[in-house]
Amino acid sequence: MFRRIAAALTTLSLATAGIVLTTAPAQAATTICKTSPIPDGYVILAEGSSTQCSGVFPNTWRIAQPAERGTTTVCKVSDIPDGYVILAEGSSTQCPYNFPNTWRIAKPAERGTTTVCKVSPIPSGYVVVSEGSSTQCPYRFPNTFNIRPL
Repeated sequence: MFRRIAAALTTLSLATAGIVLTTAPAQAATTICKTSPIPDGYVILAEGSSTQCSGVFPNTWRIAQPAERGTTTVCKVSDIPDGYVILAEGSSTQCPYNFPNTWRIAKPAERGTTTVCKVSPIPSGYVVVSEGSSTQCPYRFPNTFNIRPL
């Protein structure tokens, strides 16, 4: 019986690691107390609790630098770093507040167009070329911009 439990836990750990690896930010995440400022270029991935931090639970942030390539899901309480755009919103029990409470962010394409939610910052050097609609973005249609580099 112990071997079955150990095998199941190993399989679960590997499956979880596989999921984490496909959505992980470029740098390993770290946990900080909510009383600390978020360093420039970092995003909030989740909140948590620790007896090593002051304040009422939840009292910690899980932070990391967003992926240079691909997407990163961040809590909506996070600032969006310069050069990144919002592609969609979602929901996570690891982030505070009511659903939807996450953003999926990425760097826009260096060639061609990228569709972003209208709530997204437009990076320097990019222009809006059209607008559209997506159920993955908040607010009334049209709720997206198509942007491209100058």
